[in-house]
Amino acid sequence: MRQITNIKEFEQFFQDYYIPVLHYCCTIVKDMDDAGDIVQEMFVDMWRKREKLNIHISARAYLYKMVYNASLDFIKHEKIKLRHRKNVPGLNDVAAFSDKAIEKELEIKIKQAIAELPEQCRKIFSMSRFQNLKYREIASALNISEKTVENQMGKALKLMKEMLKEYLPLLLIVMHNIK
Repeated sequence: MRQITNIKEFEQFFQDYYIPVLHYCCTIVKDMDDAGDIVQEMFVDMWRKREKLNIHISARAYLYKMVYNASLDFIKHEKIKLRHRKNVPGLNDVAAFSDKAIEKELEIKIKQAIAELPEQCRKIFSMSRFQNLKYREIASALNISEKTVENQMGKALKLMKEMLKEYLPLLLIVMHNIK
C-alpha cells in the first residue's frame, strides 16, 4: 500500500471515507456528535502519523479498524465516567446547581438586554415572545402597520443578538443540557 503523504491525496481520502466511517462509528457509539469527534480525531491522527505509518492493509481498512478501536475505547471510558459519577455523592447535585446557576445568569442577561431595547422594540418584542401574539394582533393593539411590527421585531432581534453575543457559549450549554 502506498502512503498518503500528499495533502491533496489525503483530502480526497477524507472526502471519500468521512461519511461512511462516521455512520459506521455512530452504529457503535450510538451518538452522532460523539461519532463525529471520534472520526475527526482518527483522520487527524492518521495525518499526523502519515510518515511513520507502516500500513500493510488498505488505508480504508486501517481507518475502519482505527475507528472501531477508538469507538470501543470511547464506550469503555464513558462507562468508567458513569461509574465514578455514581460513586461520588453529590456530584449530580453540583452539576444540577451549576446548570441552574448558568440558566439564572443567562435569564438575567436576557432580561437586561430586553430592558435596553428602545421602547417600541421592547413592547413589540414582549408582546410577540411573552404574550404569543401574532404580528397582525400586535399591529392592531398598537394601531400600527404589520410592516412596522415586522421591522421592529427585526430590529429587536438584531439588537438582542448583538447584546447577547458574548453569552452564546452559556446559551449553548443551557440548550445542550435541555436534550
